[in-house]
Amino acid sequence: MSYIKRRKAGKQGPTPQEIIADQKTLANWLTERVNTIVYTAGAALFILIMVLGIMWMRSEREEAANKALSMALVLYQNTIYQIPSEDPELDKMNLGQLLEGFDEVAFGYADMAQGQSASLYKASVLYKLGRYTEAATAVEELRTRNPDLVSEVNGSYLLASSYEAMEEYNQAIGVYSQLRDRISGDMKAVLAIDIARCQEISGNKEAAVNLYREILSEYPDSVFGLRAVKKLATLGVIDKETL
Repeated sequence: MSYIKRRKAGKQGPTPQEIIADQKTLANWLTERVNTIVYTAGAALFILIMVLGIMWMRSEREEAANKALSMALVLYQNTIYQIPSEDPELDKMNLGQLLEGFDEVAFGYADMAQGQSASLYKASVLYKLGRYTEAATAVEELRTRNPDLVSEVNGSYLLASSYEAMEEYNQAIGVYSQLRDRISGDMKAVLAIDIARCQEISGNKEAAVNLYREILSEYPDSVFGLRAVKKLATLGVIDKETL
């Protein structure tokens, strides 16, 4: 006698009532949290917009800073080689225009590399105008913001030269000496002569003589050695080392 095998009942799925209940639960959860969800999404969108806006503004400002500095440098290159001329008043006027251009860039982009470079050029123009105290102040102020830029040869040499022109010889010697310790080559001899000159003017003849002898020993057959010989002769030092 045959029999019919009864199929096992499959796993019972959710009933329509259960599905509706789940949907209501989800709807209630969303309703209770809709404000939080909206605010969170809105905040995320706002932050995204702000970030993109800042990136765009930085890009625009970077381009504007490059353009402003380039224009100031072009004017500088086209003007500076004509100075000094036979007309001091014209030189002063031209330098004043250069100063105005660099000052505008330095002020408008003080927090950027372009503005800081403009500040160094501004100090250089101030030096050429004979406004040594302002030049030194500008370099010192820049050093607080970008010490690496001022520690380079141009910045440090400008600062030391400004101090020397102000007759602040000890400060000039300090900056010249720090720069001399960091570099090599012929510039080291130039700085040694600068230091010796400041020592001589400030009355420290012995230190000046020692430096001139050092220059003569290290650069005997060069313009630096010849300069040292002349300075030693001027100081009344004629001996076998000088000869």
